[in-house]
Amino acid sequence: MYNFKVLNEGVYRVFKDEENNNLLTKYGILNTSGEYEDNGDLILIENKITLNTKKLFELSVEEKKKGYILTIPLADGERLFGGGDCNRDNIMRRGSLLEINIRNVVGYGPMGIVLSTCGWALVLNCTFKTLMDLGNTKDDEIRIETFGGEVDFFLFKSNSLKGLIQKVTSVTGRPTLMPKFAYGLTLVENEQIDTRGLLWDIKTLRDKGIACDTIGLEPSWMSEYYDYSVNKKWSKERFYLPKWQKENSSGSYTFFYPMRKMGMKLSLWLCEDYDLIYKEENDALKEEEASYGIDAEILDANFVKPRLMDKITKHGEAWFEHLKKFVDNGASAFKLDGANQVIPHPDRLWGGKYLDEEIHNLYPVILAKQMERGFAEYTDRRLLLYSAGAFTGVGQYTATWAGDTGGGPRTAVSLMNYAMCGHSNTSCDIDVSPCGIHYGFLLPWSQYFCWSNWLYPWFLGDETENMVREYSLLRSSLIPYIYTMAHKAYETGLSILRPLSLMYEDKPEYDNVLNAYMLGDSLYVGVFDMSLTLPEGKWVDYFTGEVYQGNIDYTPPEGKGGALFAKQGSIFVTMLPQKYVLEKSHDYVLKVYPGEDCSFDLYEDDGLSFDYREGNYTLTPFRVENSNDDGFELAILPRVGGFSGKPDNGHDIKNNSIPYIPPMEEERDMTVSVFGEVRSVSFEGAEIPFKKDGKYSSFVAPLKGRENKELNFKIEM
Repeated sequence: MYNFKVLNEGVYRVFKDEENNNLLTKYGILNTSGEYEDNGDLILIENKITLNTKKLFELSVEEKKKGYILTIPLADGERLFGGGDCNRDNIMRRGSLLEINIRNVVGYGPMGIVLSTCGWALVLNCTFKTLMDLGNTKDDEIRIETFGGEVDFFLFKSNSLKGLIQKVTSVTGRPTLMPKFAYGLTLVENEQIDTRGLLWDIKTLRDKGIACDTIGLEPSWMSEYYDYSVNKKWSKERFYLPKWQKENSSGSYTFFYPMRKMGMKLSLWLCEDYDLIYKEENDALKEEEASYGIDAEILDANFVKPRLMDKITKHGEAWFEHLKKFVDNGASAFKLDGANQVIPHPDRLWGGKYLDEEIHNLYPVILAKQMERGFAEYTDRRLLLYSAGAFTGVGQYTATWAGDTGGGPRTAVSLMNYAMCGHSNTSCDIDVSPCGIHYGFLLPWSQYFCWSNWLYPWFLGDETENMVREYSLLRSSLIPYIYTMAHKAYETGLSILRPLSLMYEDKPEYDNVLNAYMLGDSLYVGVFDMSLTLPEGKWVDYFTGEVYQGNIDYTPPEGKGGALFAKQGSIFVTMLPQKYVLEKSHDYVLKVYPGEDCSFDLYEDDGLSFDYREGNYTLTPFRVENSNDDGFELAILPRVGGFSGKPDNGHDIKNNSIPYIPPMEEERDMTVSVFGEVRSVSFEGAEIPFKKDGKYSSFVAPLKGRENKELNFKIEM
């Protein structure tokens, strides 16, 4: 009745018909490639499956007229995670009833994914509405009911949640590595802005020392407000372009040129109602030649061509095609608004064949796929793409934000639930309260939102302006660390933002921690509620240098809106802050928090191209070894790998909207900053000078010209 295929170690696909029409696989969203030796762990007899995991996993299948039901017994103490952003009540999902169906505001990004602490995970190959009863009706049973689609799902086994996420994302797609500038700050303008206001805001950001990489325009950039068509043009009233210039010009007569001179990337808002399914089906309607028939006496062209009810879609033209001229202007980012991708279309026939019940959840994924690939094919560059809507598989194409729900505590829950599904590049609209600023700047990517308000930092008083500036510089300084973690997400599926339940999965008490998360391997972020649960070990306040452990009631220092702690026994690379990420070469600072042996591999690539996918990047390994109360040894190993950069798109310097990408630079000397009381620093057997600065001590590591030489230091505490 059913079949299964082993795709990789611990990765199984169960199906009734491998060549079925479930659209996540038909359109290449889910990866079904691979074939692995069957070791007998999965046994399928008629409609029942068993899988040897930490427990004996059992599953039964029951088909309906439309859809199917999966039933799975639950063990005592078994904890469940997943579901994406279908609700924001919890991250440990056992006892919940989850609706996997995109709903505006209520559930922007549901995902048919379940992970268990008993060593198994499940991914549905289904785009129809689904109800996942995770021990809600019966506390010892999972009941998953789809309302359409043929039986087709994936099972996974691993000894850890991290291992499950790595296997899950081998099927759903690893998180995209965005262009490096995308991990800086994006500021979205008020929709009343015009050309002069835009340029003046960029200059104000630069003059006031607020680090920012991308500035976004809302729907008023278009001549027709909320233009869903492929006939978009710039608003002549707000964003005038000289009429003698080509519409794709980006030369010195346009406002795109001074934007580039000030180092600012441009993001454009889009709304969507285009029928993307024709392109996926590769079956676009074609115009027919006029044919009247031999008996026609009246030749009336109104009766020749088919009558198309969809007045938005231009048949035979892919959605991205009309955006190329704006990319030529200089757009390197696009914001995919919820309109109309997150609302139902009950009378729509997509691609001339599919009802909305099958396409509704899939649409944001197809939109992101066509945008990301269209930009890549046109420019050979990565795109900053961010969407309100999401579904299974979307993270391989786009970043997301928490939609029209602000930047409060419940958005943090949504981002944690995304992380549990292997979706990494997540954010929200920054709230301009102290706690909102702290939280918003310490996310995988950051968005400051002024769409219908005037909450620009310089209008909010010195205290708020100073806080925004300081947090923007903090984020800028963390770019090498965040970008390294972003590449780790691409390699493993492990999100930049990580719930404590994911990092410390043997601690069920962390399931209720919704006010803190790890930002990468080494940084703990406490948000909103300052009654904090610190994991085992000692944690250093990144702002004050005070050391904490256990459960604490934390009071942020003046000018801060929450907690940021570094783990004792960690090492990572930061940099001196810059106005924007690509402003100049980075002045790196290696941060060392002694306590136990640890390591960090600094990741670098060209920041814009896809060459990293072919192994064109560098890793610089840092190792803390032989740690004890009296000190430690630091080894900086030779940098390995390389990248060669890329030429521009052939334009002259004034029209360089698709930029030249420089090759790998020579290494530069690096500051090493050590937390704690340092007594001496030795390099190659001789003491070298160091400086004390409060609770840190620093010295310079001579990386310049080392020619693959390993550098070894001994630090006495």
